[in-house]
Amino acid sequence: DDKFPFGDIKPLFTVGEVNMCEENHGEVYVGVPDGMGAYLFDDDTLRIVVQSESYGPLYYESYPYFVNGNGASFTGSHVQYTDFDREGLAEFLTHAGPASDIIKGFGQVATTYYNLAGQLVGKRDPDGPTVYGAHYSNTDAEGNYAVAGYPTEADWLMQSLCSSHLEEAHQWGPGIGLEDDMYITNEEWMTYAPGAEFVGISMHAMDLAAKEDWAVGSVTVSGFEKIVEVNPQHTDYVILALSGYNGAYNNGGAEVDARNAEYGPRPDGSDYVNPENVCPARIYVGMKGKMEDGSDAPEDDFLARNGLRYGKVYGFAVDMSEAGPTGGLFRDAFHKPRDNGEQVDGKFIAIDWQWDGEVKNFRHDGAFDFQLPVPGYDGTGMMWWNANGYDASGSKTEHLSPDTRPGKTAFIQGSTAGYFGHYYVHGVTEALDAAGDFPSELDASYFVYQGENDITAQINLGSDGLYNIVPECPGAEDATVNCDRDYSVKSTFEDIDGLEIIAASDGLYAVLQEDSGNDLGERMFISSALEHEKDGNEINYHFMAMSGGQYNTRMAAGVGIPATSSGGGGSHEFSGVIDLSGMLAKKGSKKLRKTKKAGKKGKKEKEGDFLINAHDGEARRMAEHLVPINDKLIALGLQSHNLNSGVVSAFKADRGGQVLVYQPDI
Repeated sequence: DDKFPFGDIKPLFTVGEVNMCEENHGEVYVGVPDGMGAYLFDDDTLRIVVQSESYGPLYYESYPYFVNGNGASFTGSHVQYTDFDREGLAEFLTHAGPASDIIKGFGQVATTYYNLAGQLVGKRDPDGPTVYGAHYSNTDAEGNYAVAGYPTEADWLMQSLCSSHLEEAHQWGPGIGLEDDMYITNEEWMTYAPGAEFVGISMHAMDLAAKEDWAVGSVTVSGFEKIVEVNPQHTDYVILALSGYNGAYNNGGAEVDARNAEYGPRPDGSDYVNPENVCPARIYVGMKGKMEDGSDAPEDDFLARNGLRYGKVYGFAVDMSEAGPTGGLFRDAFHKPRDNGEQVDGKFIAIDWQWDGEVKNFRHDGAFDFQLPVPGYDGTGMMWWNANGYDASGSKTEHLSPDTRPGKTAFIQGSTAGYFGHYYVHGVTEALDAAGDFPSELDASYFVYQGENDITAQINLGSDGLYNIVPECPGAEDATVNCDRDYSVKSTFEDIDGLEIIAASDGLYAVLQEDSGNDLGERMFISSALEHEKDGNEINYHFMAMSGGQYNTRMAAGVGIPATSSGGGGSHEFSGVIDLSGMLAKKGSKKLRKTKKAGKKGKKEKEGDFLINAHDGEARRMAEHLVPINDKLIALGLQSHNLNSGVVSAFKADRGGQVLVYQPDI
């Protein structure tokens, strides 16, 4: 059944399937699928990259993959590609045939891995510290292994690669943006051994052409949910938007204690607290071509070339006085409830911490800076707009997505509390021109799209979305509500996890994917066209699909794909979104034909030709903006946490799931 209430959905591949292509024959796709991206490998091939959110020895250890030609190996999260015939994928939803007919290749995205010190990752020393080549996400700064569990068949754990984003070079215009095609991913959280000291977990920048993975320290080592590039509007800089826990380290008390012991109390006299979810919205501004000390870098230095060695992290700060834009409310409280169109003016302000290239333990990290006064604003009402103040965890900054419209330095940020909104950074070009190296602050504004409100009247089910009615979810009859646990039925969004903005010719649209543990089936929605005019109108949400849940009748009956993979009723989660339309759009747009980017250079254009060539990120963005929402082809990820038996278990593929393709009909 590929007919869903607001569009067709059809699977591309499933966890547990075996690669039958000649290249890497016999390799198995690993779950659960999470972050993903896509690009044109060549003019005839669309490559989809998907990573698994896998936890190695902590839960469901996956089979190992080997790197660097030195015997070093990882378990946990894999980053794998699947190549599709471009023409076949463009026509995939027009027939009932399987995706296996259009798959051309499969494998690991990177085969060379570098650690935070820039060393090739090596084998772990089983008898003591790994003094060279340690995967520092697993160790302290001396290379002593610190994770709560040891891999049984590998050296290292690549822990919980969560969401991701694929960025093509110069996607914002000539010379503007990253210099290389890059897959940006990140480790999310970690469980360390009780009392262990540790470095923390990092962003990873994958050089797609060189098949290399580089650990990145310049954005802090606090673990992330998702990192995306936004338009820097300048040829000398890159700007990334950052989201995530800001230090989700189980058994992390030793590093918090060490922070207090080595740095003393905060300026307000209080001790530092666990920094998890004590943070505002964040961005990173990096200068291209520089080493960590600001000196010129060799031209062949991948991280420096892309502005990932020398940069500053900025947090969103506002006037928190009663006369300020939030009335003195921190972020979570401000959104309970809050109408569409509410505006909060503030600034992205640089923290004092800056990466210097030296691997240190987490106690020295910039994650703690959001418990300090805002630099340059001592004695004022200016404070970091954290979720719940400076002393306690609040709701997590979950997925975020870039605003890809020309001339915008902006992103849309979600939250586990169920709200989301739009951050705009103003005057970027002028500020960067005037800064010397980095501006101390950037003017910014935030607009609410959705508060933590009752959304039941905003949901359009399309005559679908009926629940299995059970006493454990009282009053829950359909997908207008969420039963996140027994005897808890919510009328708000609950734990928005996946969020990606689809830029279409008729506006911006949000795909929203919950991660609440809904006992009746996790929900996914696509919004109406986004707007944040303060006009009394709220956004509507079209019900796309639901999956899983312990009281879902299919789950209770042991249904699983592949057959026999079900380990019993359990939760699912949609996670991951890619707009494929710019890469699959064909001729017919007069607007794009008139640009220098349209058509195949040097060839006479024919009706039915694809609009863009491979490795042209700017043209891809332009093409995406020309496709109406109902003509989009959108890749989606589905995690099936209960599908942990049968062939999935036998192949050590972690847990189940699928990657699907969707065409809206809203």
